[in-house]
Amino acid sequence: MMLRIEDFEAFHQAVHGYSPFEWQSRLVRQVVREREWPRVLELPTGTGKTTCIDIAVFALALDAAADPRERWHPRRIAMVVDRRIVVDQAAQRGYKLRAALKRVENESTADSGAAVLYAVANSLRTLGGANDSPLGVFTLRGGIARDDGWARSPDQPLVIASTVDQLGSRLLIQGYGVSNGMRPVHAGLVGNDTLILLDEAHLSEPFRQTLKNISELRRRFASGGLPRRFQVAFLSATPGVIEGAVFKLSSKELGAATPMGARLRAPKPTTITEVTGRDAVATCVVERTHDLLTRHTVVAAIVNRVDTALAVYGTLRASLGDDVVLLTGRMRPLDRDDVLTRVLARIQAGARRRDAGERRLVVVGTQCIEAGADFDFDALVTESASFDALRQRFGRVDRLGLYCDSRGKGKAEGTIVHDKEAKEDPIYGDTVIATVKWLKSLTRGPKKAAFVDFASTSLGDAAPELTAPRANAPRLLPAYLDLWMQTAPIPAAVPEAGLFLHGPRSGPADVQVIWRADLDAESWGARDTEGIISIVSAVPPSSLEAVSLPFVTVRRWLTGRGADALKDISDLETKAFDDERDVSADGVHVLRWFGDASELVPASEIRPGDTVVVPQHYGGIDPSSLCFDPNATDDVADLAERAALISRGRTMLRLHPKVLSGLGLHVELDDPRAARRDLGVIANELTGWMRPWSRALATGRRVFAIGLARGSDDGWSVIEGDRLRTTRDADAGEFEGGVSFTTEAEESSFTGTRITLGDHVRDVETLARTFAERLGFDERLVNDLAVAAWLHDIGKADRRFQRLLHGGSDIAYYRDGGTPLAKSGMPRGSTEQRRRARQLSGYPSGARHELQSVAMLQAARAELAARANDWDLVVYLVASHHGACRPLAPVSEDDAPVEVMLRNHRSEIYGTVDFSPTSSAHGLHRLDSDLAARFWALVKKYGWLELCWLEAVLRLADHRASELEEEGGR
Repeated sequence: MMLRIEDFEAFHQAVHGYSPFEWQSRLVRQVVREREWPRVLELPTGTGKTTCIDIAVFALALDAAADPRERWHPRRIAMVVDRRIVVDQAAQRGYKLRAALKRVENESTADSGAAVLYAVANSLRTLGGANDSPLGVFTLRGGIARDDGWARSPDQPLVIASTVDQLGSRLLIQGYGVSNGMRPVHAGLVGNDTLILLDEAHLSEPFRQTLKNISELRRRFASGGLPRRFQVAFLSATPGVIEGAVFKLSSKELGAATPMGARLRAPKPTTITEVTGRDAVATCVVERTHDLLTRHTVVAAIVNRVDTALAVYGTLRASLGDDVVLLTGRMRPLDRDDVLTRVLARIQAGARRRDAGERRLVVVGTQCIEAGADFDFDALVTESASFDALRQRFGRVDRLGLYCDSRGKGKAEGTIVHDKEAKEDPIYGDTVIATVKWLKSLTRGPKKAAFVDFASTSLGDAAPELTAPRANAPRLLPAYLDLWMQTAPIPAAVPEAGLFLHGPRSGPADVQVIWRADLDAESWGARDTEGIISIVSAVPPSSLEAVSLPFVTVRRWLTGRGADALKDISDLETKAFDDERDVSADGVHVLRWFGDASELVPASEIRPGDTVVVPQHYGGIDPSSLCFDPNATDDVADLAERAALISRGRTMLRLHPKVLSGLGLHVELDDPRAARRDLGVIANELTGWMRPWSRALATGRRVFAIGLARGSDDGWSVIEGDRLRTTRDADAGEFEGGVSFTTEAEESSFTGTRITLGDHVRDVETLARTFAERLGFDERLVNDLAVAAWLHDIGKADRRFQRLLHGGSDIAYYRDGGTPLAKSGMPRGSTEQRRRARQLSGYPSGARHELQSVAMLQAARAELAARANDWDLVVYLVASHHGACRPLAPVSEDDAPVEVMLRNHRSEIYGTVDFSPTSSAHGLHRLDSDLAARFWALVKKYGWLELCWLEAVLRLADHRASELEEEGGR
């Protein structure tokens, strides 16, 4: 069927089982008609803002019918919010959409819902590869190397759920946790062909201002042949003053007789209780919670600080046991998923049923569930806050307006607990006192039971003095983007990205902390950095197993000041820099994770934005709440296998006693094949994620044994089964395919599969051209990307580099007939083997084959320039395809230079070229080379993020070609 705008209602019904609200259908029509999203979506709490994801996906599918150069809707749809729990819920919306689209294999004429799903899925597939999923779904929680499946291809339609830190830092070319070499790739993807839906924009005023400033600065550049598909929309119930078109609910849609009107008018009578002192606040919250439980089943207790939340949780758990759960921003995503899995059916709006005899439940939380979370509680006890924050919290109470008595009257209620001694709050300023004073003036009823109604429409708009202070970002100057653009080498001083994401009081970026069981006291105590890196690399860290913590908190915890670590305020804390003079000791050691470049450092040297790996015996996670607690001393559960499965679709198992014990497995330690057999025997006895995981390990064609104790026969092993390629198994859950191939370091040439140079460059040339055409690039840019792909690896013709790829052996090279390779048969994990091969090959340490490629291009310019439209762009793309030369080349002295030549370098389109001998002593690392001048000229011509996009297309074509070659899919 031909997809039409009128099909949105059927699409929504087919995905969710119910019709959309009128405003949602109206927004689809407006967006498609105007070919642009409104700048502001002013939507009250509880109106279904996450449906904007559905609307964007549907609009993208409609737009797919147009010529690639005429398309207007971005293919990456990023829902961004400064609450980690809400990020996960936005991702769940995307998963639901993806599952519905994958469910329909064939067009059905009998079922209109199936037919429209098929039409949407088919349209989305035309935007990317025919074998790709019609829609990818990814979360950006914390940047960790090779945990970026969303950045796998430039043409894949995506739903991205992200925090402000993760998406915002990438947009500023400073991706937190992203290597310097990959920062421009991430920036190019985020900054182009992307729709950013900034949810709860009132919580992210500095980032909103930065988005506005970036859009204005980019207008100074001509399109340069690149499509302009970058849009931003701000979603909020209280947007404040924002320039641009505003989309609002109509008076008709808010009418009392409409489903939306009934939802927004549901009464929520709320009393105010005043106490003295913070300890009294925790005590009162507990008392009021017990009182509410006498009349209600599911109650929320929300406070402002993590230490208060832990105190309330501990007290309630002592009396209520497992009927209490804790949700804070200081939880590992997989731990939080486990908690939510236990209770989601009882608290999720639209899913829960208030049945007679329903088991009681208390959810203790902090600001992390204040805004956007699609939860539905019967009653709420909350610590006092600003009016807008309280309104958001009460938006989780009787969210759908369905909690009524036999007469149809609302039954929901709430209590606000206020500390009379409270002064200016670090988050809410003096608005807490002003808000409580104002609310008390509105109370009605008997003095001892005076209440105020927190129905969404009952209190009107908040006066400015009652809303939380909104920080301002510094003015974004072009010079700052010039500095951020320089990723290789990085300038001595660059602006802190956090200032432009959260404002001047934001402090440093969070630190990601990961615990591992196989870093036992003996191996850790030996301080063998290379050995420890090898152990961790066996199952590379994933953001799913990481807890995101304020820099100050991590430093205090790991330097022995755990009692102070809980004094910070959750999520929105000021996070001021820790004064180095306050650190009385180095603290314990951590592994600062950065792949092969990781290093073992004392805690005092942890930097903002780091990802650190620590042994599980360090403690730090409370085993009952699964929340970070610096005073917890129990071993922390190792989540590596589960995270690898879900984040990268890789089935792996480390044969280490503590790992196996933590998984509850009893398999053969000494023989990976026997372990695989044992897993096959017990697979059906396992549940959840472990069932498909164990089956894949048991039946996989490939089983690798990697010795991790170098020079020893008594090391342990890791076994890996085939990559999971489907999510059809009901037990499998949702898997986000990760990135296995990058082009940053020497290891990218070692894939375990021997590929000739000619075959590889043809594969990359084909993919680069395909990507650029699908993205709607001008024909001239398509050509130049293809030319750069064809020429990018010619520097590998260096005889010494060829010996390196052949294990350091001239004999192996000549046995191949002298045919130059692009990829070695040595596997990526063979660090020691590669080191030996380099020594034997004579290839200089620090030498870069891409610089040799540039030298050969410059020598052959007379013959090659006619094949390019922008010769400087072709040369730059070749020079930067490993992330270097932005703007200067790394120093590479060649004490014994050789002449490098390449005969019969062939392209199906560009013919055959012979490259004459060119010296490896090219001097391109010198300051007087033309690399820097070329870089800045191209920035001026195309723009900061636009040049990053061009780089991303070539580099991702290189990544995907390498991946297909290893898997035999050439």
